[in-house]
Amino acid sequence: MKDNSIFYATDLWLIMLLLFVMLVVATYVGMHVGLIRKPYATATDEHSVVIASVLGLQGLLLAFTFAMAGSRFEARRQSISDENTGIRTVIMMADLYEPAERQEFRKEIKAYLDTRIKYYEMDFKPTLLAATREKSRLLILTIWKRAVRLSRNPDNQLASEQMIPALHELLKVQEARHTAVRDRVPDPIVYMLFILSLATAFFAGYAGIGRKRRDWLAILIFHFLVAIVIYITLVLDRPRRGIIKLNDMHQMTVELRKFYKEAL
Repeated sequence: MKDNSIFYATDLWLIMLLLFVMLVVATYVGMHVGLIRKPYATATDEHSVVIASVLGLQGLLLAFTFAMAGSRFEARRQSISDENTGIRTVIMMADLYEPAERQEFRKEIKAYLDTRIKYYEMDFKPTLLAATREKSRLLILTIWKRAVRLSRNPDNQLASEQMIPALHELLKVQEARHTAVRDRVPDPIVYMLFILSLATAFFAGYAGIGRKRRDWLAILIFHFLVAIVIYITLVLDRPRRGIIKLNDMHQMTVELRKFYKEAL
């Protein structure tokens, strides 16, 4: 899924408001269709089977989508933790070098750490995010090239044997983090979830035509709960937008600044 897709770029509250309105409208349309087809709509046995089937499909797809979004959320959480561990390790490995090289390593590591903190704290602006992500990639490559150059000196054998694997691991977790950010629930699955929800709302209105009165309070509460469940599911799938964020893991990244100063 691309960051600039219409679905991902649109504010989630607006999408949920639109969905809720569409659910109510679908129920209303179902009632009117039921009035037109009243001789068939009052035969509730068949409709009960249809409604139960659609509700079952909706619940199954909701559970499936929530599981997908939850697993991706945990992957992003783990990727930040892994990168924090990688940065901490590289900071410690810099102590193995001579003072002059150690100072340069630490300077570049600090620049990389500041860039990663900035990357998380930025607003959702795809162009700026891509530029910051590219800057962090270039910074880690600069550190890597320094380590490779110093490895040609036999005096740095011990330091190189520790630093190069640590940098290699940091490169891997950086890429894993970028992949986890972009790995989201595909739009077609979300669209199918919306379609099933609308179908459920329609059949609820259609099959209820035989009742003397319509309980709109129950209908509105049900549609509201459906919209909230879908909202929470999609919030998990939006790493930079919504009420559920990875601020606790990011705080650990910020605390690495203190660890960096202590290592000086």
